Amino acid sequence: MCGIYAYAGPQNATTLIVQGLKRLEYRGYDSWGVAVIHKDSIKISKKVGPVGDLKKVQNLPYANIGIGHTRWATHGGVTQFNAHPHCSTDKSFVVAQNGIVENYQQLKQVLLKKGYRFITQTDTEIIVRLIEEKLKHFTSLKEATRQAFLELKGRNTIVVLSQKNQQIIAIRYGSPLVAGLGKKELFLASDALSFANQTNKVIFINDWEMVIYQKEELQLFDLKTNQKIKNKIATLDHQTIRISKQNFDSFYLKEIFEQTTTLKTAALYSYQELKPLIQAVRQAGRIFTLGAGTASYAAGQGAYWLRELSKIPAYDLKAYEINSWQNVFKKNDVLIACSQSGETADTLEAIKLAKNKGVRIASIVNMIGSTLTRESDFPFFLRSGPEISVVSTKAFTAKLSWFLLLAYALKNKIAQGKKIINKTAQEVSVFTTKNYQKRVRALAKKLVNNQHLFVLGQDALYYISLEGALKIKEVSYLHAEGFSSGELKHGVIALIEKRTPVIGLVSKNQSNTLNALAEVKTRGAWIIGVSQENNELYQDWLPLPNLSISTPIVSIIPLQLLGYCLAREKDLNPDKPRNLAKSVTVK
Repeated sequence: MCGIYAYAGPQNATTLIVQGLKRLEYRGYDSWGVAVIHKDSIKISKKVGPVGDLKKVQNLPYANIGIGHTRWATHGGVTQFNAHPHCSTDKSFVVAQNGIVENYQQLKQVLLKKGYRFITQTDTEIIVRLIEEKLKHFTSLKEATRQAFLELKGRNTIVVLSQKNQQIIAIRYGSPLVAGLGKKELFLASDALSFANQTNKVIFINDWEMVIYQKEELQLFDLKTNQKIKNKIATLDHQTIRISKQNFDSFYLKEIFEQTTTLKTAALYSYQELKPLIQAVRQAGRIFTLGAGTASYAAGQGAYWLRELSKIPAYDLKAYEINSWQNVFKKNDVLIACSQSGETADTLEAIKLAKNKGVRIASIVNMIGSTLTRESDFPFFLRSGPEISVVSTKAFTAKLSWFLLLAYALKNKIAQGKKIINKTAQEVSVFTTKNYQKRVRALAKKLVNNQHLFVLGQDALYYISLEGALKIKEVSYLHAEGFSSGELKHGVIALIEKRTPVIGLVSKNQSNTLNALAEVKTRGAWIIGVSQENNELYQDWLPLPNLSISTPIVSIIPLQLLGYCLAREKDLNPDKPRNLAKSVTVK
């Protein structure tokens, strides 16, 4: 889940690497580091905390080649010692890693017996010492690195900077890696967005491939066979992307406001563009939707609409619980995978398992050029623009918009679906008004000292209750849980105490949820309604626009805002919640 960035070329590597790492902070911000080659030595600067500015690396000189890393800690505490890159004993090369070496304990024991000493708690240092050991048997750093990597277990991507050869070596397995090509220069990073302002010419590095860059020449090798691979250069259309908060105090709030646009852009697909997937769905015996975290709730809502509107047997799955389904999948089943990044480890492993059973894969992803897109038979894009906040908002509702469009397209009513989505996008503007913001802030002030909160929803609003609770706990650390209203009497009601906040998501004529709210209110709960109409049961009310089938889309936005306001009341950064990273590339 960490971020890797490397540069070699005529520009100042230190400046470009720091700028690139800032764009990769969604992948981790526990610590960061930069290593550059100056004259005959490698200079390193490592810091704890989010990526700072260039003043934080003043000890680094102007250089034309270097690597950087922003960390989401897995092995070893958040310390300057444990920050990447990690240096060889003779200081001739450094290594940065994205992933987990699953057999690091076994390798460490072998290396300790050989006399190696370790100064960090990381699994990355095992890679460094293993390369050193291989250099005793192989004359080139390239071959030593290749041989060392072949002994690693788990999903790992590494980048090596060599002082002796003025060389960058990188290997990918599992965690993403993409090379950007400029004029006699190389950019190498965990995603193309990090260097989008520099070049749109890219090479997507596949699993078990090795990159060697030296003397302005890039070579690609098959890691297992050591055979050279022909470079396949692609052109991306995001070169002019600018990442800015504009006048907002956080990307999180900015991205909530952008939903007035992103709902529409996710639904720009024509019937002709959706037709290959539509035909596959109609031929399939069953449809599965799949994701992890927020994407899994979007997948669940999508499956609901496919069943409710299109009358198609659709089942939603959790990517990390896929194993029990492997004997159930059949050839020509269709699986629609959801992901913002397209690099989620659980999701990629799930589609690999499904593909091996003959399942056809569709995907809806925000990041262009992602692994999930390239592995899909039917790739589609949210086109929401960069979602920088670690906590997903606009990408979630964009997925809902796309699923709603697909459901109507399957009914041969795509024009009606587009009309509903465009109307929904217009109505979202109510949430951006000062009066609505003031209303949510007032509620947040009342809730800020509570320890627990429950969100109830049923039928079309069940998955929204789960996602709403997730948003609140992600950004405010308030313990929030979402439940179906029908679940209440089967155990949840035991948790209700006097003044326990319960948010009820209520659509028109939904008596079941109103009955559930009445039952918890009788037991002293504090009822907060999120609905189109006020009700005597509510002690606080967040109104919704008057919509029908798209009510789930607008129902989540007040809870996104509530999470933001709670975070601000607690003086928390909504863009960078503790312990979280946006792209979960390790299991």
